[in-house]
Parts: sequence; C-alpha cells; structure tokens
Amino acid sequence: MTTMKRRDFLTRAAAAGGAVIASNPVRAQQGDTPPTPKRGWASRPGKVEILFKAPGLSGNGMQCTEEGIWTIDVAGSRTDTPGRCKVYLSSYAGKLLHELSPEGIGPSGVGVDQEHRTIWIGSTYSREIIRSDAKTGETIEKHFTPGAGVIYKRDSDTPPRPDTYGASVRPRASSGVGRGGAAAGNPGPPAPGTGAHGQQVQNGKLWIAVPPARMIYRMNPVTWTVEHMFPTVGYRPHGIGIETSDARYLWEADTNMGAFFKRDMVTGEVVDAIVLPDGSPFPHGASVWKGYIYWVDDVGGGLAPICRVKI
Repeated sequence: MTTMKRRDFLTRAAAAGGAVIASNPVRAQQGDTPPTPKRGWASRPGKVEILFKAPGLSGNGMQCTEEGIWTIDVAGSRTDTPGRCKVYLSSYAGKLLHELSPEGIGPSGVGVDQEHRTIWIGSTYSREIIRSDAKTGETIEKHFTPGAGVIYKRDSDTPPRPDTYGASVRPRASSGVGRGGAAAGNPGPPAPGTGAHGQQVQNGKLWIAVPPARMIYRMNPVTWTVEHMFPTVGYRPHGIGIETSDARYLWEADTNMGAFFKRDMVTGEVVDAIVLPDGSPFPHGASVWKGYIYWVDDVGGGLAPICRVKI
C-alpha cells in the first residue's frame, strides 16, 4: 500500500480562503484503512457557496436529482412522530416541492432510486436500511446494515476539526445533542451502536457508507448481499456521491475532516480530495451533481445550510 509522509502534504499548502483539492493517489486494500490525508494537501483553490437553508429542523442526508435536492431531517424522528422522520424535496432555488414522513430513527443518509420511484433511508439508530415509496413514504422493505456497531478510532486518525461554522450560527444555549445525533454519553436506542450514513443507487446497486465498520459497501438490493467493499479514509464517513450513471469514481464525505475524497470504486484508491477551508459548513449529507459536490451541514434548529463546491 502506498504511504505518504506528513511533510509531503504540508509543503503543498494552498493559498488561504478556498477549498483545497488534492491529487496524490492513495491505494486502499480491502479490509485495511488507507493512509489518512492531512490538511494542506492541495493544488488549487475552490469557492464554497452557501445556497439556502434546508427545509425542516436539520439536514443529515442528501441526494441531487433532476427533480431537485432530496434531504433527510434527523431531528424529525425525535420531535415529530416517534419512529418516523422527515424527507424533503426542494428545487435548486430552495423552493419546497414535496414532503414525506417515512420510517427512520436518527436517520443519516437518503438515496433516491428514480427508476423505481423509491428512496433508501439509513435508519442509523435502529441499524436498518429502509426502502420507502418516494411519493407516499410508506415502507416497502427493511434490511439489517452490514458492519453496524460502535464506531471505533485508530491511533493514526486525524483529530476532528473545530466546528467553527456551527458555533457561529447556533443559539448559545445547547440542546445537549452532539453532531452525531445522540446525546452526550448515550449511544442511542435501542442498543449501543449505529448503522449506515451516506447512500446512493447506481446501476441497480446500492452503495452505503457505514462508520462503525469504516467501510463503503456495494449491496445487491435484491438479495441483500455485499458484493464489494473498501475502507473509508476516516472514522466519520457521511454522504457519498457518484458523478455519472457509468462513473468509476465515488466521492466520500468525511465530517470530522471537513473533506471529500474521490475513490476508485473498484480498487478503493483515493485519487483526489477536496479539503474545505476552516470555518466552512461541515459535510453531512452529500451528493455530486453536474460538476459540483453539494452538501448539507446538520447544525439543527432549522439552520442547516445547503452548500456546494465546484469539482
């Protein structure tokens, strides 16, 4: 496995003020975590655009489609109907087009299957993947999440970046709810552990990012078997996005690192990266659409911004 020295990243720092984009490939072997890129790995700046506030109280999952931007509201499962969440479809100008209340407990991630008019929801705290009707929100089927469990850390992990943006927009009084969606010291119901985050359908297959396993899986949604997997860059993978219907690459968002990593979907190799500047909204849900990475920061309180950066 290719290794990279810390000084190689730090000596290539980009000018301040923009997202930084890296292009030094890292090869990831299945079952092993690739070397963690450090901030400062960069070659050209990018501009972070804050477009509008996501509908609902929070935003913890996203997918862009021809219809508009789908987002999932993690707070809805705690403050509205127990065991159900909120899913919204907005136009690219921020107009609310559609609203659903599907099943989901502390959901993190929504994937849209436009061919079958269904959505896939990561019900994180029940550790299930739920398939729902995209028009009514009714449940079609449920599955266990491969690799679900308790998120673990490694000695080589990069420390989490400070949440400068969230601290600047949240009310001073705290609700006690952390960025992962669980109260401090409480791993969440119904038992310790969580499930999947980002999800996306591509060519009939379902790709999911699972933080406890530190893995990205390609699932056969008919047989519910794992067809392929490779390790994530860090321990807080969130949204995932695929550039085109026949793409070879997947973008992995890491919330703690405030970064996006372009992964070869066959080898797991990291071939590119975008590291957001300090003070940017953190990526939770994320999607790739027409040359941009879109993301939403789950700051809560109806303040979740939808953002984008050009690839």
